[in-house]
Amino acid sequence: MLSYVILAVTVLWSCYHVEAGQCDAVQGKTTCITEDLLKMLMGMNKCSCKSTVHRKGAVFFAFLKATTTFGGNDVLKFDKVTTNIGQAYNPKTGKFTAPRGGVYMISCVMMGASSSHIHYYLFKNNSMFSMGFTSRSTVHHASASNNNWIVELKKGDQVYIKHRTGGKETVHGNYHSYFSGFLIQ
Repeated sequence: MLSYVILAVTVLWSCYHVEAGQCDAVQGKTTCITEDLLKMLMGMNKCSCKSTVHRKGAVFFAFLKATTTFGGNDVLKFDKVTTNIGQAYNPKTGKFTAPRGGVYMISCVMMGASSSHIHYYLFKNNSMFSMGFTSRSTVHHASASNNNWIVELKKGDQVYIKHRTGGKETVHGNYHSYFSGFLIQ
């Protein structure tokens, strides 16, 4: 939660600059910091910053709620969406559709249940873009892998995570596995 607050303040600060001495707070009513923050928030529609997230809104973050066994080339549907600015991620299909062309950071963390390998792909449209793998843990309850991809997408392109083996494999849910992305430029 703290990281979200820091991110919000950083984006806001880059969009609106308050110079020292502009505060005209009434003593005892509020502080200059509080008044400056309120002015900054109220002035957001005047933002001239270069932040693509602020201007075009393309950010998503979704967890897999329940531990799930996959048995084919299933698209993994990360169904607990915590962030979906721009509504470009569809939890019913498991697919993110680029609202505009640009370069995106796409990430995935997969945790396999203790007795399961996890083989998966990142698909761009209907083609494999990259592969991921989580090995079976022989020591711990589970093992995980993390992948980050820089992907150039055109407006309407879709990216999604797809299971890549014919055998059954179990992905640990309960907020341990997730899929996310955002527009870089």
